[in-house]
Amino acid sequence: MRFRAYLFDVQGTLLDFFGPVTDAVTNYLDNQHITTVDPGDFTRAWREDYFRRVRSIPQSVDDWRRVQDLYAAGFADVCAGYGLDRPSPGDTGLASASWQRLEPWPDVRTGMARLRRQAITATLSNTDMSTMITLFKRLAIDMDAIFTAEMVGAFKPDPRTYLRALQYLDIAPGEAAMVAAHPYDLEAAGSLGMGTIFLHRPFEYGDPGLAHEMAPGRVDQYVASVAEIE
Repeated sequence: MRFRAYLFDVQGTLLDFFGPVTDAVTNYLDNQHITTVDPGDFTRAWREDYFRRVRSIPQSVDDWRRVQDLYAAGFADVCAGYGLDRPSPGDTGLASASWQRLEPWPDVRTGMARLRRQAITATLSNTDMSTMITLFKRLAIDMDAIFTAEMVGAFKPDPRTYLRALQYLDIAPGEAAMVAAHPYDLEAAGSLGMGTIFLHRPFEYGDPGLAHEMAPGRVDQYVASVAEIE
């Protein structure tokens, strides 16, 4: 089934966060001469801390708390969880900046270019607008639109986030598909009548055994690369 528009989650779905963030965590631990903490485990704990904050912190358009600030606060808390000393503001800033240096999965550039020739493509991310603009400009990945939760003042899976993006595109839910590596995102989009495409990213967390999974029958398409999207 072809759609008029495809809305993409970004962190984990289009871009690899685990590699760049784990590199930054490794540098921090090495500089602090800490050998008792696995950098990959730290990154996974940091990502989970972010999800907890997204679920619990109220947001609005007029009083938006930057996601980068959530990552910075989370870095200190994860350090505390491992029994480490509180990091300095400078170290926190350096480590947190890694969430703005994500890299595309190998299939993204060519797959997105092909898809964009036949349909509208847009991001729909919980990450800050400034981060999205910086990332896609640096990576030279063209999108027809960049949408983020900040524009709505509500994180996915809040229905308003999906519906506002569709409103801006002037497209009905059934004419658009949400593409994500995370079941919660697709379940929310599907409940609004959008198409659902699960993009399997086995190394999102560095270990295929920890990757998100969905049964193919629960989504309209189950793909292993952007190139496979119909």
